[in-house]
Amino acid sequence: MTGRLGDLEYARGRERKRYLRYRLLRRAHEVDKAIEEFSELPVRDIIDLGTADARMLEIINRKYPGARCVGVELSGDLVEFGKAMFPHLRIIEGDVQSLDFPDGSFDVAVATALIEHLPDPGLFMREVKRVLRRGGIFVLTSPDPFWESIATRVGHLSKGQHHKVMDLPQLGRLAEGAGFAVVKAQKFMLSPVGMPFESAVERVLRRLRLDFMLANQLLVCRS
Repeated sequence: MTGRLGDLEYARGRERKRYLRYRLLRRAHEVDKAIEEFSELPVRDIIDLGTADARMLEIINRKYPGARCVGVELSGDLVEFGKAMFPHLRIIEGDVQSLDFPDGSFDVAVATALIEHLPDPGLFMREVKRVLRRGGIFVLTSPDPFWESIATRVGHLSKGQHHKVMDLPQLGRLAEGAGFAVVKAQKFMLSPVGMPFESAVERVLRRLRLDFMLANQLLVCRS
């Protein structure tokens, strides 16, 4: 397996299930904040790796309507689904570990809930580094391994769904080994379904060093 095999039912579930919709929007919010805070280049070319149904890419495109927005997805079914929903986006079928783009093609790369599905995350990191311009940023999210293990034990996730779930220090070392500079590493998402003032509560938990309670991880890297 060389990418995330997307599930059309999961993609359609984002239209019906509040918790799936919330997770997408919360990740998109973190990605948007990271691009705003750390992008030093004009945001002209954006690639979303493991784009699935391209909803994340569509949210980003609304913020940067003049940018070239490209999504790469392994599942042909999801590629067709995304194209039908968002015909203005460029969504291609491909392997995120072997991208069909020249060196330095993008200012921003995004990969949310993807790296844990890949058999060779180091190869993936090096490939992302290759297609980013110097000074470009890579925004990555991944589940926290502790909460991932709990979710698997209680049956919310099937065993073997992910190759390896890494913690933030491991992700940071992987990024640095590929030549990135890590500019932000933190956990987020206290509630999988959302709650009032969640971001404010999370800031307090981080200050109190109680961020082990947060279920997702954010890594922002500069090329």
